Amino acid sequence: MTTVVTDSSDLDVADPPPIAVVASSAEPAQVPPPGAIAQNLDPRTLVITGNNVRPAPDLADHPKEVASIRHFGVRNPILAVREPDGSVHVIDGQVRTLAAIATGQDTVPVWVSEVDPSIGDRERHIQRVLTQINLNDRRIELTDSARAAGVTLMLDLGASVTRIAEGLQASDRSRIRKAATIGRSDTARRLLDDGQFSLDQLEIIAGYETLGDADAVDTLTSVTRYQFDYQARLIAEDRQTRRDRLQASLPYAVFGFGVLTDLPDIGTDLIPDSELCTGDGLPVSETEIYADAKRWRVFLDLVDDAELLDETTSELVDPATVDWDTREMGPDAEPAQGMRSAHGLTTRDAWMPAYYLPAAALAESGLRHVAPLSDDIGPQAGGDASQRAEREQQQAERKQERAKRARVIELNKRSVAAKTRRIEFLTQLLSARTAPAGAAELVAVSLTREPGLLGWPAADLARDLVGADTADDLIGKAVAATPGRAWVLVFALVLAAHEARLDKDSWRRPNGAAARYLHFLAEAARKLAKTNGSEEFRLVDVELATAGDIDYLDIDLDNPHADPVNTEPGDNADQDLPIAA
Repeated sequence: MTTVVTDSSDLDVADPPPIAVVASSAEPAQVPPPGAIAQNLDPRTLVITGNNVRPAPDLADHPKEVASIRHFGVRNPILAVREPDGSVHVIDGQVRTLAAIATGQDTVPVWVSEVDPSIGDRERHIQRVLTQINLNDRRIELTDSARAAGVTLMLDLGASVTRIAEGLQASDRSRIRKAATIGRSDTARRLLDDGQFSLDQLEIIAGYETLGDADAVDTLTSVTRYQFDYQARLIAEDRQTRRDRLQASLPYAVFGFGVLTDLPDIGTDLIPDSELCTGDGLPVSETEIYADAKRWRVFLDLVDDAELLDETTSELVDPATVDWDTREMGPDAEPAQGMRSAHGLTTRDAWMPAYYLPAAALAESGLRHVAPLSDDIGPQAGGDASQRAEREQQQAERKQERAKRARVIELNKRSVAAKTRRIEFLTQLLSARTAPAGAAELVAVSLTREPGLLGWPAADLARDLVGADTADDLIGKAVAATPGRAWVLVFALVLAAHEARLDKDSWRRPNGAAARYLHFLAEAARKLAKTNGSEEFRLVDVELATAGDIDYLDIDLDNPHADPVNTEPGDNADQDLPIAA
């Protein structure tokens, strides 16, 4: 007698003999594994391995299945294998087994297959996981997180990505790799089932959780989805900067300095060298600091354009040897005698050291604290009321300057991340055969108000945006293109010119041209999202400041994933703001 089940649940509630061949309305009747033996076994003797692909189920999540087994018993046979030691391991039927135990069933029907003793433990485990995923996909639906955990387990057992992809009938092997990374992260697996983030985003979260970077995980799981990529770049750049700072600090550590990983706050027990002097009242020189390096701490700050170099030789150039008047002249202008021309020079960022002496080491250092940060630091503390007031004023001014510097550094970092994100969106926007709505208006207004716009160094960026290797290649693409696509290439030149004008500190200088450009991108993204369901691009805080929609002083530095103030595109596009030079 064969019983046919009319749904695809994990249980058969009909009344078959102890071993039944089960079918559903969604799949053909299943047949027992080749060579399997039908047995009625005590469910308490069955082994559910701790490495089962499905996490241990909570029977409270399966009330119908438990009620059915309590009333009818298990009718859909459990699939199991007998290991060489005689133990019987469940392959398919974890819920049924646990429910049978919970409801006091004496026996359950089981198809028992004997394992091949010639196959090693790892290979048997891999085969069991593949079987479980395939079977569960057709019954109680396996969650995406459980499937990811199974992929991770198989890779740990030695299965190749190709083997797993073929076993799961998955053509995209990159998804297998992403699933493996996600499977190692509790947070990423949970979010995978929620459907809140893409696989690429979950892979990033999982990577940080694997590294133990709780701050990154907290930030990325708190942002809105459209801000995720922007925040991920900020975090990646911050972590890279920290790694680079430590790398640059190694020579100082070798020399004996204590290395600081963060800039110390004003008022701590670390005194900057600028506030110290020798017993003779002279400033502390770097030579004197190096002579007593073990007593000092150093923090390396990345300073923009800190070093001047020869473009040809990359050798450092002393700014004092440059005739800067030649900068306003042609490249053939003769510099003053003994000087060099300002042409042919470039700058680069550099790690610049700042030295600090622990207050506890001041007495033995032989130095004097000439500008104590508070009354309880250094032997010079105290004094009359006017002296204390003066010190407090100096301390407040230093804190204010430090806060300004910190804001500039942070907003510059955000601006760089935002620019990377914009360029990715521009590439997507310009991949279409036709220009988006509003493109003609942007081009007409831009070129009318700024006839010299295309004189900006935009050609290289435009070629990158449309995938052209050279200027001739770009021209060739335009000649061979359809009229619609040729117009897109012209549009790309205007967009690239606007983008080329935005520097990392453009948030300082809001202007109408930037507002028109950035608002256009936001509006184009909204329309694109409506037509093809793509992730919506929105302006972030530094971009809104660049467009003049918000004041950069209002940007919350302590909450980097806070949404900026809501504004409507076009608010400042036609204001008489200054055009950036």
